[in-house]
Amino acid sequence: MEINKRQTLPFVAAILMVVSAFAFTPVSAETSLSADASGLYNNYSFASVNGTAEYTLTLTNDGDSDFTDLLIYPEFQHMSWLAENVSFSDGSTTETVSFQIASLAAGAAQQLTVSVTVGQGVQMDYPEVFMALHVDDGSGARVGTAEVIIVVTNWIAYESNYPSQPTVYDYAIGDKHDYQLTVDNIAVTKNFDNTTSPMAIRDVIQVQFSGISGWTVMSDDETWHPFYGGQLEGMDADYSNTWNISIELTGNVRAGPDVINFQASSTDPDDPMGGMPYFQPYGLSVVPVSASAWYGVGVSGSGMRNADLSDGSTIKNWDVGVHNLGNAEDTYSLTWDVTGVPLGWTVSALPDTSGGVGWQGTSSFEVAVTVPADALSGTHCLFTMRADSANSEANATQTFEIVADQHYGVALSVGADSKEAEPGATVDFSFDVSNTGNGEDTFAIVVDGNPAWNPTASQSDITIGAVSNGQFIVSVTVPADRDAGSDSGEISVTVTSSDNKAVDSLNITAAASQVYDISLHHYSGSDGNVIVSQDTSLQIKLNVTNDGNGVDTLTLSLTNAPSWATLGAETLAIGQGQTMAIIVTLSPDTAALSGRDYTFQVVATSADGSEWTSPDMTAEIEVKETEGEEVVEEKVETEDDSPGFGVFASLLAFAFVVFNRRKD
Repeated sequence: MEINKRQTLPFVAAILMVVSAFAFTPVSAETSLSADASGLYNNYSFASVNGTAEYTLTLTNDGDSDFTDLLIYPEFQHMSWLAENVSFSDGSTTETVSFQIASLAAGAAQQLTVSVTVGQGVQMDYPEVFMALHVDDGSGARVGTAEVIIVVTNWIAYESNYPSQPTVYDYAIGDKHDYQLTVDNIAVTKNFDNTTSPMAIRDVIQVQFSGISGWTVMSDDETWHPFYGGQLEGMDADYSNTWNISIELTGNVRAGPDVINFQASSTDPDDPMGGMPYFQPYGLSVVPVSASAWYGVGVSGSGMRNADLSDGSTIKNWDVGVHNLGNAEDTYSLTWDVTGVPLGWTVSALPDTSGGVGWQGTSSFEVAVTVPADALSGTHCLFTMRADSANSEANATQTFEIVADQHYGVALSVGADSKEAEPGATVDFSFDVSNTGNGEDTFAIVVDGNPAWNPTASQSDITIGAVSNGQFIVSVTVPADRDAGSDSGEISVTVTSSDNKAVDSLNITAAASQVYDISLHHYSGSDGNVIVSQDTSLQIKLNVTNDGNGVDTLTLSLTNAPSWATLGAETLAIGQGQTMAIIVTLSPDTAALSGRDYTFQVVATSADGSEWTSPDMTAEIEVKETEGEEVVEEKVETEDDSPGFGVFASLLAFAFVVFNRRKD
């Protein structure tokens, strides 16, 4: 009969699986017995319902005392499994239910063949059924136990060389070798005479590659699917199916031995609920392989960085990886070429080795470069790293680059922020523009002020190299009608960088300076000529006009004038456009020579020191008739070197004056 139900082994049961038999608990310090059981695969054996699973039980007396009357018997977890279906044989004697060994000497061993028939009607929670083989001594004390697992199945899949191993090939990538996988139908049916016969099964069987990546399995057999592996829709009685397969190494796998596992499973098509799939215990359908070592290296983390220096120096970094692209541990030497790093740029410590890097491993570290704040726009930094395998010629190189971005800045200054000039004149303001950015820049120049003063820049823009200065002129014309001291108001001068963000501005002021312009002219109706008598007084008037553009304070003086001519005032404050009179008083004394003309001028000195001279003024001394006077000479005796000499000299001088007056 076919097994109609397959269930998977739960995790708890899997934990309880035992590869080899439990060792006994010794009866005394001098006795010891080992009980080991093995089946087709470890302690597993396979049988269908009505089939028989066989095991080899080995009992070893590894103590220093003999055992007598040892009793071996089975124990199942469920009562439907009967001890009557278990037989023991030592090769000469076969017993059912239990087996007795009369004596087992110290150091001796005894092997038994244990056969377990899967009877009709046995209850199974799972396809794997545990059976304990207990060993008791003559006193009934437990001296050993071995556990085996009966796998109830209609079929068994295995690598065709099992229990031997196929040839273990050493694979390089691209190598391909051939193997065989076999599935045997082990299902039997019970005959009326209690014998068994092979039977056909309807199990849907799949043998699928479930090994590690990097390996490719292929077959030309029409029942082999590229993805799902071998596919069988039932099997004839006592039939074996063999697939010829090829295994090729196509990817990066760890160097050294490994196994390619094929997971064998089946489902029961007669189960109305589909049933749970049955998975054959691991280990029978595996192919041992070995990957030869090869070496490779890859690098990562390089690339271009842009350095923004608008806030000062900056640090640019890379997370560098050296990757083992081979399949065995390797060490990589690291060589750096930093000749392309500009002077003043600082590179962090650079490792010269990756250290040991395992399969598919990576050595990671950080590389940093400090870009100084004064780096010019467009300055390029380049350095490289080369990683060389210690075990091969494999190497890899990567490049790290930095470019300093342009940042913008401007500072504006002016030699003098206020100037003055005469109305109608033009003043020039000299501006200095400092490019505080790190690249050549063109700055727009905008002047905004009172249009009546015509503020104008010498140019609309100026191009200046990095960290350099340039100059331009702003001219302001003082309107011709402006009074002294009047100004233009604030004139704004603004420079803006080409990024339209860096801006600086200053205000300047132009003012009208005072123009000093004085005119002196004769008083209305006068030509400046007068006749004056001795011992009389006469005034002459001059008009003075302020032709400048502001109040002036004049200092007045006479030039070429006789001592008897005096000014009415020595200073005069005169407003813009104002005309005022200057009075000159003539008071000739008797010393003034009659009939003589005295010509003189008035000099007006402005507050700025400018001098203005009047037209000539002439005073004629009127002739006055006088009677002759007799001159009496008086002799004065003189004494040499005597005090009287001074008196004599005075008298002599007086006589000289009188004489001359008479002559006139």
